[in-house]
Amino acid sequence: MSDSTLSKISELIKLEDDLAKIGSIRQQFLKEKSSVDVKLSSTTQVQIDSIMKNLANLNNTMERLDSIKGGIGEVQQVHDRTIGEVREYDTIKKMTMVNQFLHQVGSLYEDISGFKSFLNKLNEMIQGELEELQNDLTYPLPNFVRIHHAYTQARNFVDYLEVYSTSLSDDLQSIVYKVVSPIKKTIKLFDELLNEGVQSLTEVTKEGNFECFFKIIAAVTWEENEDLKVSLMKSLDMVESDPKTVNYKTFRGRCRNYKKFFFDKLRAHLHEIFDSCVEYYGNDKILVYDGLYWLEDEMRFVYTTLDKLFPGNWGVSGFIQDVYYNRLHDFTMDLISADPPAEDLLKILSYDSRYGSFVSEFGVKQKSIIGEELKGNVLDDYLKNITTKMREWNDNLIRQETKTFTERPNAPDIYPIESTIEDLDANKNEVQLTIELNVYVMPDFKIALTMLKEQADVAAESKYSRILVEVIESWSECYVKRIANFREVVEDEMDRYMSVFNNEKYLIKESKAKRLFRKKPPVVDLDNLSPEEQSKLSREGLIEYLAALANSLDISDDIMNDKFAPGYKEKVHTNYHARIGKAFDVASESSNALISEVLSAITDIIMNDLTPALCKLFTKKWYEDGHSQTGEPTIAELVVETISEYMGEMRQYCVYPVYQLLFVIFLDNFIPTYIRIGYENVLHGDGKKIDPKATKKYKSFSEGITRDIEVFFSGLDPLFTRKDGEYFFASLNAIELLSVLGECEVENVKDVWQHEVLPKFYDCSVEYIRGVCLCRKDMDKSQVKQLVPQLQEIKDQYHQEVQPPDVPIFTLNDFEFQD
Repeated sequence: MSDSTLSKISELIKLEDDLAKIGSIRQQFLKEKSSVDVKLSSTTQVQIDSIMKNLANLNNTMERLDSIKGGIGEVQQVHDRTIGEVREYDTIKKMTMVNQFLHQVGSLYEDISGFKSFLNKLNEMIQGELEELQNDLTYPLPNFVRIHHAYTQARNFVDYLEVYSTSLSDDLQSIVYKVVSPIKKTIKLFDELLNEGVQSLTEVTKEGNFECFFKIIAAVTWEENEDLKVSLMKSLDMVESDPKTVNYKTFRGRCRNYKKFFFDKLRAHLHEIFDSCVEYYGNDKILVYDGLYWLEDEMRFVYTTLDKLFPGNWGVSGFIQDVYYNRLHDFTMDLISADPPAEDLLKILSYDSRYGSFVSEFGVKQKSIIGEELKGNVLDDYLKNITTKMREWNDNLIRQETKTFTERPNAPDIYPIESTIEDLDANKNEVQLTIELNVYVMPDFKIALTMLKEQADVAAESKYSRILVEVIESWSECYVKRIANFREVVEDEMDRYMSVFNNEKYLIKESKAKRLFRKKPPVVDLDNLSPEEQSKLSREGLIEYLAALANSLDISDDIMNDKFAPGYKEKVHTNYHARIGKAFDVASESSNALISEVLSAITDIIMNDLTPALCKLFTKKWYEDGHSQTGEPTIAELVVETISEYMGEMRQYCVYPVYQLLFVIFLDNFIPTYIRIGYENVLHGDGKKIDPKATKKYKSFSEGITRDIEVFFSGLDPLFTRKDGEYFFASLNAIELLSVLGECEVENVKDVWQHEVLPKFYDCSVEYIRGVCLCRKDMDKSQVKQLVPQLQEIKDQYHQEVQPPDVPIFTLNDFEFQD
């Protein structure tokens, strides 16, 4: 505010009472302001009228000077006469400049007078083209070239006036500003038309409207070249310093940067397209990655069609790819910064791999939308999240399975399965049979495999081999942990069972042999427990659940090795095959080991039930079996009845590989136990020494062995296929050979060992022979002691000369007894 104004205000407001006059003072100021505005407007109009009058005078002057033009010929004559006189050149130059100036003055008058109407017509043309293009993508922009030419002329004229006005007074500059100000609307309209063309380039090209496409590109290319000329002229300092001598119709005061405008608008349009896609999915932004098929279609069109239509040095395909990449990168970073769940992280990684593979189809170097450094962190975060979640699921599964197995509230689930087994026909030729069974399985036994399939399938979709491999390895660790828990549960349940049903009391007290069972069961005072308490101590259904567990593990193992392992190997590079194979092998080995332990536990239960009968082997009762008139079953018949009851049920409810392995484990346990208890009964209990010379019917050792063998063979043979029966018959030889070893001449024991025992039991323990010899009435300990090293030497020599059989019999490999 000026000093005079402040002074006037201070004169009007001196006292507090003067504050009441503010309203009237304000009205007074408004009146004065209105008066000043009117005077200013009047003065401005006067100046404008004066300028227009001067322009008219200039026009007059131009007409008067026309006569001077007629004398220009004389100047040429003067030039010809004074060609050697340098002083006449300046005269020619000045006269030429005067002539050019006079022409330009006339043109300026006409252009200034009609500039506004010219722009109005141009605006109408631009608006018409814009509306047509917006409504019809096939519109070829027939007026665009004329529009661009007229627009360029208008811009050149404005540039000239703006440069020329820099040397004028402020008042004249303001007048020039009013003359050129309508160009702003024209520039805006032209930019809108060009912007619409830029945004429609892809669509018009797809519609085959190449005329529209090339007109827009031609205009931008022409503008680029003109800008280049301006830049070069300025850099070379060749710009005309006197605007009076410049042809304003071709004058370009500055670069207009329409190529930059083109790429800026194209970038903004691409951002708008991407942002529209993001907005479509609302708050569930992770779904954006599922809907980016349009981006791939767009980029495919750009690389295969659109890029070929642009000038090669524009690099349009690379520009569009970079714009989309940067926007996709920013969007992805925003999602990751929000700490998304593991599933979302995997989807991001999956699309990152998909995007890289897609752009590589067009020779573009793969570039992670996450960034290589951050991608490693995201991978680590996902794997950490998913492995943590997998462990939680596995722990919950372990708790549930432990509860189900220990409480056994219901019978195991029934699972229908079809198996193909190998057997022998009547001519001993191998045949394959298909059998259908309904077997016991653990409730929801496939949960562990389902957990693997769900996570591994999702990981496979990510196309990151590392993710899939580490998910499988993590699952394998969880599976092994689950197997270890089952192992502890089975051992605990077996301890509970044996604490109630243990029949070891039937064994002779003098025996120091190893127990039948792997762990010493807890000592429980059953006499002080009620039947209900005993039932709670070991619930019923243990053997059924053991069978269900073995079946579940075997079925799962087949799925792992036949389906999952080869299937997931196909989804990764061969470099990762070994790791996937190892992960499944570790899980499979752990599972198979537990199957063997579970079947050993079932065998322990069966053997426990057989103990009361087996404890009478080689005793007087055993020798007299079958000769009493009471009709009581023999020891062998009781044994067969018990085995048939258990194995018959197992055959009905076990998958065939489990049943087959169970019988092998049982035979490898039952036959050595039969022999061991017989030996120990003779050496420490009520058993009778073997008399090789005995001929009485009730005292013949070989007659008792033969009787048992016949009962075992006839009673147990129906439980085997012809092929599996071969192992059964070979195992029975261990008992049958006792009759030969027990009654042959002492000097022939070594021959029987070499020619009959070792060919059938390649790695048979020497303890087998030592035991029967100690039980013979005609051999003492010293003889046996001398015999053992010789037997071992024969065995060693036999192993050097004979290769192991293809199907070895393990029944007597680890045979031991307590003497």
